[in-house]
Amino acid sequence: MAVTIDVIKQISKKTGVPTYKSRAYLKALTDSITSGIRDGKVVDIQPLGKFQLIQLPEREVTAKLGGKQQDIDLEPTVVPNFQPYPAPNQAVKPAPVKTDNSSSIFRVGTLRNTESNVQFIELNGKTIPKPILSLIPEPIARKYKSVPFLLEDKTLSVAMTDPENEEAFNAIRKITGKIVKPFITTDEDMSYALDQYSALQSEMKEMLASDDTEEITPVEEKDQQTRDEDADEASPAAKVISTLLKRAVREKASDIHIEPSEEAVLVRFRVDGVLRKVLTLPKEIQSSLISRIKILSNLKIDETRLPQDGRIQVLMDGNNVDFRISTIPTVTGEKVVARVLDHSKGTLTFEQLGLRGRALQILEDNTKKAHGMTLVTGPTGSGKSTTLYAIISKIKGDGINIITMEDPVEYRMTGVNQSQVNSKIGYTFANGLRSILRQDPDVIMVGEIRDKETADIAINAALTGHIVVSSLHTNDAAGAIPRLLDMGIEPFLITSSTNAVIAQRLCRQICDKCRKEITLKDEETALLAKDLDALPEPEKTQAKQNFKFYQGEGCSACGNTGYKGRIGIFEILGVTEPIKQLALKRATSSDIFAEAQKEGFITMRQDGLLKVFDGLTTLEEVWRVTKD
Repeated sequence: MAVTIDVIKQISKKTGVPTYKSRAYLKALTDSITSGIRDGKVVDIQPLGKFQLIQLPEREVTAKLGGKQQDIDLEPTVVPNFQPYPAPNQAVKPAPVKTDNSSSIFRVGTLRNTESNVQFIELNGKTIPKPILSLIPEPIARKYKSVPFLLEDKTLSVAMTDPENEEAFNAIRKITGKIVKPFITTDEDMSYALDQYSALQSEMKEMLASDDTEEITPVEEKDQQTRDEDADEASPAAKVISTLLKRAVREKASDIHIEPSEEAVLVRFRVDGVLRKVLTLPKEIQSSLISRIKILSNLKIDETRLPQDGRIQVLMDGNNVDFRISTIPTVTGEKVVARVLDHSKGTLTFEQLGLRGRALQILEDNTKKAHGMTLVTGPTGSGKSTTLYAIISKIKGDGINIITMEDPVEYRMTGVNQSQVNSKIGYTFANGLRSILRQDPDVIMVGEIRDKETADIAINAALTGHIVVSSLHTNDAAGAIPRLLDMGIEPFLITSSTNAVIAQRLCRQICDKCRKEITLKDEETALLAKDLDALPEPEKTQAKQNFKFYQGEGCSACGNTGYKGRIGIFEILGVTEPIKQLALKRATSSDIFAEAQKEGFITMRQDGLLKVFDGLTTLEEVWRVTKD
């Protein structure tokens, strides 16, 4: 009531209209808005903005409670949304009305199959008021993965990834002096909430001006004397590198690029396969930045003329994270790229990868075979290793001996014997494979077939009763057999050993927080019609029934890109009898492709289109990753 009276006084003061008339005008306005949104309309009040109600669909998520994964139901919810127009003196177009939920309303869910009374809270896409956020200091929030989001009288609602952690509960109660009401949330939601404490650029300014930023410590610590000698000189750089590594993990970046130019040092993150500029650092700290990275990854600090490769392993937010470091000299100084390998992600299932329908059935059938080779093809960064891990995860069991040869070992898997090649000491894929065959394996994973020697040993292993999975660099599935022929492998060996070939790419997924239905342009519809006609049945019929298209408008959850996360698009070639006959005749990839299409083969482009109709990605994204 006090707020309403204050608004009425302000209206009267600004317009010169008597108070009783201002009160009547305000009541008429609020009644109009209430009536409109109750009827499901978008109420456009010029020049204020647009009001509407948004229906949030039912959702299922998982989180850990008591060390176990718990299923959580989020009921359908209706929330209000207001999109204000900019001030008249701002030369900015009105922002579109968002179709995601209000940033200040928290959705609560209940856990299934558990006796716990702890409720789930959804934080992703929510803005927590700064006064509430400040009740728990950032270091404490990150240590215990606990963030406050609501204060009612003396009760503080706190989202936690482990609400049964008594130490965290007691520490928060002591620090805040409030009655703590715990809620459970996911790691992804927690990362989003923690990021609201500070932005990256402001972090950099603060750390360069202070001396109290905590540095990361490698799990495999470098010689202490060397660290002490460099500590004073590299202190600002150490804090910058520490923050960059942490931020990359929290933003789910796959790579960090540190690129020197003539005037500055550019830092970019690759998120969902696309490079994104993060910040620009002063040129003066370039040498100390590179030196700090070399110290952490055990590289030669004084060697600046040759490329070097190293590795950093750190404990971050309770999880082991590896960074594969690569340096290369450029005309403006050494460039560094760090590949981020977060072990907390674990392996994915075939369905989580994006496999579906006919392709999924072919792959599952091949994982049940007693011997033979499955190849995964695609360019660098297309997710081949992730698919190999998914296949191994599907096959593994207590009665099976699985041994891998990798360069490097990206994710640790329990129950699997993983070995890393080291060409510097002569431990290559070929030499390692020979040793593996003396280890009584049932399943062998070879990170990559790069040469004839490795291909020969892998194929012979597949012929002698072993299951072999490996990767190969070709653009499509049909090109794998000609590639092996080019290496010098005899056709009869290929046809006798190879069960299936998988080709894949990664597409960015539409952000589910700001997804909206769109209408295609005429030229896009014409291009799409050609691809639809080439689809086999029943996929063609299914596609025509789901002829809807979506895109992301851009919101805080996806960094205003409209995309969040990636999904695979696949083509899987089963080596059937007709394909074997073509291989024996040394047929070209075009001939193999034509024969596969007769058998109902679905190409990567077509698989991508099916995912477009499912609302998972966009036409532009599929065309981008499948263009010749």
